[in-house]
Amino acid sequence: MTFKPHVLTAILTAVFLSACTMAPNYQRPEVNAPAIDDNNTTQANAVRAVETEWKAYFADPQLVALIDQALQRNTDLRLAALNADAARAQYGIQRSELLPSIGANGSMTRSRTPQDLSMTGQAYISEQYSVGLGVSAWELDLFGRVRSLNNAAVHNYFAARHNSDAAKISIIAAVAKSYFAMKSAEESMAYADKTLKTRQESHRLSEISHKAGVISDIALNQSISQIEQAKAAYAAAKTQRDAARNALTVLVGGVLPENLPQGKPLTLQAQFNHQIPAGVASDILTQRPDILAAEQSLQAANAQIGAARAAFFPSIRLTGSGGFATGELDNLFHGTARTWSFAPQITVPIFTWGALKSNLDLSHIRKNMAIVQYEQAVQNAFRDTSDALNAQKTLSEQAAAQEKIAQATGRVLQLTEMRHKHGVSSSLDLLDAQRQSFTAETALINTRLQQLNNRVDLYKAFGGGVK
Repeated sequence: MTFKPHVLTAILTAVFLSACTMAPNYQRPEVNAPAIDDNNTTQANAVRAVETEWKAYFADPQLVALIDQALQRNTDLRLAALNADAARAQYGIQRSELLPSIGANGSMTRSRTPQDLSMTGQAYISEQYSVGLGVSAWELDLFGRVRSLNNAAVHNYFAARHNSDAAKISIIAAVAKSYFAMKSAEESMAYADKTLKTRQESHRLSEISHKAGVISDIALNQSISQIEQAKAAYAAAKTQRDAARNALTVLVGGVLPENLPQGKPLTLQAQFNHQIPAGVASDILTQRPDILAAEQSLQAANAQIGAARAAFFPSIRLTGSGGFATGELDNLFHGTARTWSFAPQITVPIFTWGALKSNLDLSHIRKNMAIVQYEQAVQNAFRDTSDALNAQKTLSEQAAAQEKIAQATGRVLQLTEMRHKHGVSSSLDLLDAQRQSFTAETALINTRLQQLNNRVDLYKAFGGGVK
């Protein structure tokens, strides 16, 4: 198949013009959000959360094993990964429309013409053989409609990938929080069980003293109350432990492995290899996967405007083929058997302006929606980060104060026990000291859990690494 020079020039010009689109020039929206900064930390020396591997941040080997299994088997993550794969496949389909689709065909026709229909009055058998290449309805993208759709598809693919990373961060954080909740509940159970045994022994001695008339019924019943409080605390902690284990079972996508490495106690969980800094420059938050996904969705919506604008203009499609056709197979590839066809088609919208105008308006509305969603993502990121940073400071002060309270009440309990043995302090004094010490230790365990959850919140708020 051969074309005249001016035809080839027109086609090449159309191809080059198709590199342009009618989409608006994209500009990242300005978001009215407060800056997050700290006088003691600069961007130069700040540890970027996205560069911190989660295996380094969560140093407990048992927790690392659970997160590893969750990343492999969690159904939400598998669905997010499949969504990214589907977006990539959709982009591949859309990208293929930029180039002509060329197909090969070959055919053989053998037919008999009856006598009544024959021009010669005699029946005859005819044969026809053909082979060739063809282009079917390839659109010359003069106004960038196809390219705009291609750009939208690639941005949707990147948005799906970032959403998959955001899902990974959420799963990592959820596993860590459930694991810390389980560890905290186990420590509460151990302390409640220890306290229960101590109080049961104190009650045994109180019964002896009560029979001897040394203590009153009030002191005896208070010791019974202390025992029941310890039992109730143990049962509550066990309920929390079971709930945390059930949550982990769902997150890791199956039963918890029995061959897990030995985990670290709650008091050592805070000793991570890496720390998120107490303050960072605001632009680091732009590395959060959810913000990146929102911006990619915004760029996809912006590209859709270009496709909607291009729909107002004529659409030109080319269909052509070239090859050989003959009635004798031996002469199929002979020069005289060459054949070709060229059938351009132009479509001009005439009575569809209402629909096209509404479609353009819809694309602008969807872009405005994407802008609002992007602003929401950024503002939520700043809020999450600000809350986590503020909580980090207050929880550190609270933990330090709570630890001193636990130490003081523990010392008071020791002194009261010594005084009680020597008959200086009453049984009521001892029971009161035991109650205060138990309350302080329980509060300390809860504060440590809040600190660990805060560290997880910081990891998530700064878009921690998913490697």
